[in-house]
Formats: sequence, structure tokens, C-alpha cells
Amino acid sequence: MNNNYKNHEQLNVIEDKQSLLYLLKQRDTYHLLIFKKDGSSYSYEGGRESDTPFGYMKVGTPDNIRIVVFIDNSIVKAERYEFDLRASKNDKDKLTISLDGLSNLDTYLIKSYDFLPPYSSISQLRFYDKHGKRIDETVLID
Repeated sequence: MNNNYKNHEQLNVIEDKQSLLYLLKQRDTYHLLIFKKDGSSYSYEGGRESDTPFGYMKVGTPDNIRIVVFIDNSIVKAERYEFDLRASKNDKDKLTISLDGLSNLDTYLIKSYDFLPPYSSISQLRFYDKHGKRIDETVLID
């Protein structure tokens, strides 16, 4: 990893029981890297490049879905985010996931969620300011 990303700024690293998550940046591009824990070592599970200061990545198996959200809150300036999960894009039933208090968390946030099926479709992330007003995500995209 050091050779491939040596010119990238490391914004955040999160280690949990099952993985190691990196958020890197080079110029205006964000890189989310996910490494799965395998005993005492790690193997690359997936990654995502984004030219927006937020995004998510879905990884896993049919039996266990993991959604990793990243936000550069120095740009987004959100107090809360939320997204919806559905069994399919056409499903009317949804599960809404929300995280409040973003200003009290890491500026470069990485948050991981594990879900069991049937959830397979995720909506766009939505952001809200400290007054509860929705932030227009299109102004964050160049």
C-alpha cells in the first residue's frame, strides 16, 4: 500500500475487529480502502475513488452486507447524515440509518455498518446542518 499511495494524504484510519479502513486524498480525489482482517494480517477487500467529499461503498457476501460511509466534514459541514436501505430498488419498505452529532466526531469520518439480508439497495447520502435543514449535495460536487 505504501508504494501505491505514497503521494496521498492519509485523512483517517479505522481498525475494528474485522477490518482496517483507510481514507486517503490526492488533490481532489478521495480513496476509501478496505482491508479484511485475516488472522494477524489483512487482505484487500475493495476500494472506491470519489471526486466528491463524501460517499459510500458496499462490500460483503449475500449473507452479510457491509456499508462503509466516508465524509470530509471540513467541506460538507454536516451535523447529521442519513441513508435508506431497501431489499431492492423497487421495494417500498425501507430502513433509514441516521448519524447525529457529526461536528463532535472526526472531521474525516469513516463509519462502517453491517447488515444481514435482505438489504441490497442503498439510497444517496443526505446531509443536514445544525438547524436540521437539508444541505444541497449538488453544491458539493464540482
